[in-house]
Amino acid sequence: MAAQFRLQPLLELAQQRSEDAAQILQRLKLVWQEAELKLNQLENYLGEYRRRLQENMRDGVGMTQWRDYQAFIAKLEIAVKTQAEEVERCHQRWNHGQHEWQAREREAKAYGKLRERHNRVEQASEVRQEQKQQDEFARNQHQRKTRPED
Repeated sequence: MAAQFRLQPLLELAQQRSEDAAQILQRLKLVWQEAELKLNQLENYLGEYRRRLQENMRDGVGMTQWRDYQAFIAKLEIAVKTQAEEVERCHQRWNHGQHEWQAREREAKAYGKLRERHNRVEQASEVRQEQKQQDEFARNQHQRKTRPED
């Protein structure tokens, strides 16, 4: 009978940690993608608003309307800058999460290799034990045949 792999609980824990880290990494990727989408929307809106200002400037714009456009564009530029910083933070969190997942994956694989090695050792031990039993059986059979009958 093969001996139980004594590190099995650690292997299972490492596998669970790896799965948890993978799920966190997925969520971080979604958050990052959503932040990028929002940034793209803000940039598109800013570009559209600037285009409208240029069109209105050709047609003639009053000083108050021009200041309103400029103030709103300035606010949009701040929002774009702030969102770009958020995208970068999300990217950094995703990178950190990826490194964490890779570390957890390496740990789980290391325990998996230890289990494989354990299984190979146990299997070799069983093969030796079976061979020993077969040799003893054959020796007993040979002794019966070669022993003079009483």
